[in-house]
Amino acid sequence: MKFSIPLSVLAFSATSEAFAPSASFKSKGKISSHIPTHHVPSFDVSQSKKTRHFTALNVNSGDEESEGILTGINPVYAIPYAIFLTCATYFSLNEPTGASQAIIEKFVENPLQPNLGSSLFEVVFNSLGLVGVPMACLIMPGAKDQKLNPVPFLFGSAAAGYGSLGIFMMTRKPREEVDMEDLGWFTKNVLENKIFNWVVVLALANVYNITGAGADLISDAGATFAAFKDFIGQSALGFVSTVDLTILCLTGASLVPEDLKRRGVDDQAKAAAIAASTLLVPVVGLATYAALRPSLEEE
Repeated sequence: MKFSIPLSVLAFSATSEAFAPSASFKSKGKISSHIPTHHVPSFDVSQSKKTRHFTALNVNSGDEESEGILTGINPVYAIPYAIFLTCATYFSLNEPTGASQAIIEKFVENPLQPNLGSSLFEVVFNSLGLVGVPMACLIMPGAKDQKLNPVPFLFGSAAAGYGSLGIFMMTRKPREEVDMEDLGWFTKNVLENKIFNWVVVLALANVYNITGAGADLISDAGATFAAFKDFIGQSALGFVSTVDLTILCLTGASLVPEDLKRRGVDDQAKAAAIAASTLLVPVVGLATYAALRPSLEEE
């Protein structure tokens, strides 16, 4: 299993409407009979049409330019992104020098058992490097015609968490009507493959076994959560990593109802209940949903 160190963690150590002239004018007053007709001001109709045509082009061009990447930002995903960046900046600037760096060095020496005093945090930290896989299972079926390609942001989430994925999510548009023919090869043959989905579930569940968090929760859940609370209360890295994983899991849960609708489940109450259930075991819940969800219809 590959364990990645989030780049968001490494940040601790460095911290018209177009104006167009009108082409419509009206002459006022009467023309005196002694004035020759060839002296009466007149307008070139063809030129007027050209002016109107030019004006219309200007307006359309302005509308097209306004449809940039920054338009249509979704606040549901933009606000958590701002919260994440604020937390990362504030806590990194207010913790003792080198505190987070010492934790990172322990993970580098032994990523499976760094002995930080909180096995639950070890699950959180290692899950950040793997959460992009179940997120890809939810995002990639609706990736077609999005403003941004989700692939680099999903890869980036293995290192930077929501610091990477949040950029894509802010511009993402829901896509509820998808069939197998709309999918790329990797999405169709890997991310939609049930064998692959269950392998991901087992890999993520194994994190609880390797770190010892599963045994700690079974033997003394109260002490395990107390140690976790103390750790994130004293470490900027611990707190921000927890915020990061929480936002990612909530983001994944928010995509479940849309994903179910793509698969023919229109019961909103049922979809909401399934989405909420993915939060019971962070990250593992999303992977389990991907393994159990209905398959997309083939045309």
